[in-house]
Amino acid sequence: MVTDIIAQAFVDFIRRVCECENLWKAHAKDLELAKVGDEVTKAISEGIEGEYGPVTVKVRKKLLGRREVRVWLYGNEIDVDALLAEISKARSRAAWLLNDCSENALLETLYKYEDRYLIEVAQRNFDKVKNICAGELPRIEFGEAPAHVVEGVVKGVRIYLSGHGTSA
Repeated sequence: MVTDIIAQAFVDFIRRVCECENLWKAHAKDLELAKVGDEVTKAISEGIEGEYGPVTVKVRKKLLGRREVRVWLYGNEIDVDALLAEISKARSRAAWLLNDCSENALLETLYKYEDRYLIEVAQRNFDKVKNICAGELPRIEFGEAPAHVVEGVVKGVRIYLSGHGTSA
């Protein structure tokens, strides 16, 4: 009974980790844009040319000290205001991912089971759990975990992999 609860908890944990891995991949461009957002904003406001990750900023001097700033995002020319809106959206998505898909946020899903050994196993093997998403059977380090946690985690991994076209 306890083993089944641990197994289901670990299946749910793996699912959430895999959802987040997919979200990180799906929003990779947003993360890249958010990372250079401050530099790009500064370059636009100060009229500094350069390449900032996926953004290129070009400045053309005009009469009377005025300047025209043109920007490209992933090689496509885009309006400055549209770029700033994209940077804002990218920052929001990045903040959301960093909050909801951080290692701590994912581990918190296991707190309701009040089993410190389960949490320790998940924490110690976090990167290996990510590999389960790709269908790999991990070599999990259990440390001092009691038998019910070991059996539950192994069962959970097998359940997850069997449901995703990989046999364990």
